[in-house]
Amino acid sequence: MWKIRRILALCLCLVLLAGTVCAEEIHKLGGGYWGYLNHGCTLPDGRLVLVGTKSVGEANPVTEAWVLCLNPDLTVSWEAVDKGRSGDPAAEEAVLLPDGTLAVVFDDYVNDRNVSTVKTYTQDGEPTGREFSLPEGLEILDAGPSWLMMFSWDGETGTGETVLFDWDGREVLRYDGLALPDGYGYTVGNTDGLVLCGRDAMENGYAKILKLDRQNGEVVWETTMERQLPDTEDSRFRQGTGTEDGGYAVLMDERKTDPDTQLYAWTSFLVKLDAEGRVQWINGESFARENLEAYRVFSCNGKLAVLCGTPQKGTRESFLPVLFRWFDMDGKEIGTTEVQPDLEDFPVLQRYLAWEGDERQPEPVFSVETLISATDGIWALGRSYVSTTDSEGISGMVVNSNEVLLIRITEP
Repeated sequence: MWKIRRILALCLCLVLLAGTVCAEEIHKLGGGYWGYLNHGCTLPDGRLVLVGTKSVGEANPVTEAWVLCLNPDLTVSWEAVDKGRSGDPAAEEAVLLPDGTLAVVFDDYVNDRNVSTVKTYTQDGEPTGREFSLPEGLEILDAGPSWLMMFSWDGETGTGETVLFDWDGREVLRYDGLALPDGYGYTVGNTDGLVLCGRDAMENGYAKILKLDRQNGEVVWETTMERQLPDTEDSRFRQGTGTEDGGYAVLMDERKTDPDTQLYAWTSFLVKLDAEGRVQWINGESFARENLEAYRVFSCNGKLAVLCGTPQKGTRESFLPVLFRWFDMDGKEIGTTEVQPDLEDFPVLQRYLAWEGDERQPEPVFSVETLISATDGIWALGRSYVSTTDSEGISGMVVNSNEVLLIRITEP
């Protein structure tokens, strides 16, 4: 019976992938050594503001915090760098404030403590001269036009505290828990208010989503999910996004342990909620039939795109494909986009893939950080590099093989 189901699943997978499309265009943004970029915000004229780090030099590379602004045609509009104080700084967030200025949060690590500084720029990248430091020891979690969320974490007790600031550096709210009050979670992106998702306990809890009044900490609404599978030990919301109809799309995971092997596995579900947190539909079948793990969900042009991981294994000869499974706003699966760049387009990787003579097994990796809806379509922001795995199964990135990329994604 298992073989029959497996054959049917493979046939279905082939049917789905027959309609997939690969990337049409690649823009390499650099980064060097260990650099990366995330999407900070999009300016009113369609320019993209990206934040992260880049490394300068090969023999003795120096890391710099990096803010890169791209025109709608993906040419460089302007960029800013910050050398920091520790030699390992990063630009973590970029937010367009109500007064039209751009606030950038720079992170540094000095004397074993996290140090964050906010600096503001004009939309053309000129420093305004306004900056302030945030309390040491707190780490940035997320930011919106009217708030900045930071947290502290005690690894020994497994407890955390969340602190909200305004963009003048004043503390607005403080509560127990990591993002989610008395729980563990994340902010839901692309929302006007402060919407949080995760689970209602640090471990072995239930998936929960709520909207918080950032002025007084009161819960506006909340929804705790019932578990979908029998004998589930833990459930959580992994990540979520606001949708164009004013609601939310969130990914839910449920964990179950195999009694024989004592190994656990997560099962993924896509959950759609309305603006008040009421569940509209749940789809798990679109991931379960091919044993896909859902990582991130994005709202793009009235559709939902879910970044998925597959059980496939990589090889030295080609990138492992990245899958986006697409849904309409009613939960109907409408297609799959498979992104697999041609390895020949990445000559910097070739010398590291030719590694011979020791136990390390190199393979090319293409990873996606986020999807960005730009004026000319949808782009995947990620990076390529070479990973090596030793005989004990420990993987690591080969330095200097790293490149930050934007790849155009075709919608189904």
